[in-house]
Amino acid sequence: MMPDDIQINASASGERDMTIDNQSPDDMAAWKERYLRLLADLENTKKRLTRTSALEVEAQKEALLRDVLPVADGLDLALRHTSQDEDSRNILQGIEMNRGLLEKFFVKYDVAEIDALGQPFDPNLHESIGMVPYPSVAPNTVLRVEQKGYLHSGKLLRPAQVLIASR
Repeated sequence: MMPDDIQINASASGERDMTIDNQSPDDMAAWKERYLRLLADLENTKKRLTRTSALEVEAQKEALLRDVLPVADGLDLALRHTSQDEDSRNILQGIEMNRGLLEKFFVKYDVAEIDALGQPFDPNLHESIGMVPYPSVAPNTVLRVEQKGYLHSGKLLRPAQVLIASR
């Protein structure tokens, strides 16, 4: 055995006993520094993986929420075009009930509609699909919302598609 070798002895209970024979204090300090660096690298890797995982989960959550938005659009469209006749009353109630369930889902996942109608055009929240001459309204005011926009936790999920006033 070399003088700087590490001996590992196993006791009767199966535990290992590490003894260091004839190592200089400089060698021990180098090993300790290497151990501390590796431990710090491990902690940094754990933190980085936790951050990355959280970002991936959030991105997948936003993708899922975006996929649900056309359902809300379809229900809103059905509500607008279903007549108030007695024959359609049950269908209308069913659509309203499903829209209500979807609204609870949006509240649970912090999804909010963008209130665009009558607001000044904001390219960060709105997507203009046209301009309409309308002299009685200030220019660049949202006149009509063609497709609702949504925010998720204050972050844009989908811009509102709007028509804006021009002179």
